Amino acid sequence: MKMKLKRKWCSNRWIVWGCVSIFPLFFLGCETTNSGTTEVTGTMREPLTEWDVEIYQNPHGLLSWVPDMEIQVKFEQVAKMESSGTSSSSKPSAIEEKTYQIVADLKKRAARMGSNAIVIREVRVNEDVVEHRSSGYERVRFPDGSIREVEAPVRVSYSRVYKVTIAADSVFLDWNTVWTGEPPPASGN
Repeated sequence: MKMKLKRKWCSNRWIVWGCVSIFPLFFLGCETTNSGTTEVTGTMREPLTEWDVEIYQNPHGLLSWVPDMEIQVKFEQVAKMESSGTSSSSKPSAIEEKTYQIVADLKKRAARMGSNAIVIREVRVNEDVVEHRSSGYERVRFPDGSIREVEAPVRVSYSRVYKVTIAADSVFLDWNTVWTGEPPPASGN
């Protein structure tokens, strides 16, 4: 009897192991994170650190602190990425800080794929008004010293929320093949 139970467990273990090993294959090509999505479009390489990832932008002037893409190097697109975050403050410094955080997230994701640069394609800042409702009950202390919940009118308040969304390409810059605009030399046969 023990042999039958052990044999049944062995066969179930192989089924479970097979399902667990196949499950990650469903997510190849698209990775969803808390803050965005990644669609792999090219060849992934050995992972790098986020400090190895350069930041560029195309079109010009999306973010004042990022260099424009004027680089004479061939590159391969590895993935299309998008990331977003929200800020409840309308101060330009708060929105800029959120932008720094989003770009840092994009750099980390690009580094995991072996990309050595990201090219920011789009920056969107959307303003939204969010409604907050308090519960219909509140705690009240009565003259006898007891605290009880009593029904209270629902309080409604509003606040502004700014959502920052950045779309970027994760790319691999080939520094060994600098493009000069000239055709490559003809190889002799």
